This record gives sequence, C-alpha cells and structure tokens, in this order.
Amino acid sequence: MDHKQAQDEFSDYVDGTLAQPARAELDQHLAVCIQCRTELAKFRQTLGSLGRLKQTAPATLLTDVKQQIYRRSRGRFFAPRWKLFGRIPFEWISLATIIAMLVYYLAILHGSPTGVRPAP
Repeated sequence: MDHKQAQDEFSDYVDGTLAQPARAELDQHLAVCIQCRTELAKFRQTLGSLGRLKQTAPATLLTDVKQQIYRRSRGRFFAPRWKLFGRIPFEWISLATIIAMLVYYLAILHGSPTGVRPAP
C-alpha cells in the first residue's frame, strides 16, 4: 500500500467502516510509515476541530447578507421596488409577444378569404 491509497482510506478507517482486510493492510502500513501516521493524526485533529464548529446561524444572517450584497453591488440587487411589480420579468415580455403574434395571426387568417368564389 502506498501513501496515496492509505490517505484515501483515512475517513473510513476513522469512522470504523473500513473492511477488515483493508483495515489490517492499513494498520500494517501505519506501523512502518511515519509519514502516514503523522497525516492520520492531522486528519483526526482536523475532524475534531470541525466537530466543534457546529453552531446555529444568527437570526439576522439572511438580512445581513442581503444588505452586504446590496452595498457591494451598488444597489443592483435587492433594491427597493418602486414600480407596481418591480422589474418586468423577461418571461412576461415573451408571453405578451406570443399572445400579440397569435392575435395578429388569427386576425389575418379570419380576415382573408378562405376559398375562391366563381363570378356571378
């Protein structure tokens, strides 16, 4: 087993989910490899540090993030809306265009003759 393979199995090794043959092979490698033992100790220390980071977010986090985005974007995002609906979404413009084209098509279709009539 080389260093890369050993380090790839550290997570399962620490969790206790590594299969017994692979665990025995990793134990054998750790017994002779000081570099991997040091890396495993650092890995365990990192996991311990990350485990202590579990804290709930403050209640004002969302508002604070929105205000910071507003300031950094110079008002382009999360600006107060001054119109009835704010910005007109692109989808509404597309829908209005499609409806206008449909009305125009129906008006032209029904306004034009559908067949040829013989002269009297």
